[in-house]
Amino acid sequence: MTSFLQRRVWGLALFAGLIACSPVYYNVAGVKEAQASEVGNCTLIGRVTGIPGVYGPLAEIGLKEARKAALEKAVEQGGNTVVFDPLPADQEVYELPAQVYSC
Repeated sequence: MTSFLQRRVWGLALFAGLIACSPVYYNVAGVKEAQASEVGNCTLIGRVTGIPGVYGPLAEIGLKEARKAALEKAVEQGGNTVVFDPLPADQEVYELPAQVYSC
């Protein structure tokens, strides 16, 4: 049983290492992130939500991918600025909602 567990741990470590070394671009052309205080003169278009694909030890990667997905949805809606809702502290995040604006 220990051998199986060791292989799983090494497999996860290798997977995490490969992901960390892979060049992934999270920027989305034509849209930027802003704070709520920065969109006073902008037009609200709607809301989008990004869903993380991974959790636990890979949660940071999942949040980056969810953020990118939300930004891409904002561009599809015709927005150029996104304000993400605050994240809860010390909790797993299962969705990343945001408001989309045209500024």
